[in-house]
Amino acid sequence: MRIYSLTDDNKDLDAYCLKWHNQPFIFLSQTKSAERSRFNAAHELGHLVLHAEDQAPHGQDAEQEANQFAAAFLMPRAGVLAQGLSNASVTRILVAKKRWNVAAMAMAHRANELGLMTEWAYRSLCVDLSRRGYRRSEPHGIPHESSQLLTKVLQQLRADRRGLATIAEDLGLEVKEVQDYMLGLTPTAVDGGGSAGASGPRGNLRVVT
Repeated sequence: MRIYSLTDDNKDLDAYCLKWHNQPFIFLSQTKSAERSRFNAAHELGHLVLHAEDQAPHGQDAEQEANQFAAAFLMPRAGVLAQGLSNASVTRILVAKKRWNVAAMAMAHRANELGLMTEWAYRSLCVDLSRRGYRRSEPHGIPHESSQLLTKVLQQLRADRRGLATIAEDLGLEVKEVQDYMLGLTPTAVDGGGSAGASGPRGNLRVVT
């Protein structure tokens, strides 16, 4: 499984997935909150698991199945039931969402899906969350997740005094493009404008597609 960020040219997309030469790929928008990105990643994983071989219906049915997969994957039934979310208040939902690192609205929907809330309590909760700004964003949310491998690569590049401009030059890309592909990780601590101070042969970098 390989996960990449979408560039600014794809602002209308939240996420999508595909298989290329039997290798699964997921692409995520970095304009969404980290909580939303986690759900989008789980949603696309659901598509890859459930629908990659065209064994399930497409369209709205497939989207609903992927959403159900993502909710169960990120907020397991047994764990959620143990949280005491019966007709939960906004405060209780916000505590629970931090436990699972999901969006407040997703946490509320999962509690309702599991039969822990009446329809009136669920609607009132959603209205209250929306009023507090949780429908369009995730106040005081978690940071975006990123590749541990990429972090180690960048640490080594910093040690070798190879900055972002040098990486972009090796890849034949603009600096902004490299920043987008790196899911927000960039070797900003090093001046990458030239070879002064660099030692040893330059390595070869390439974009994996």
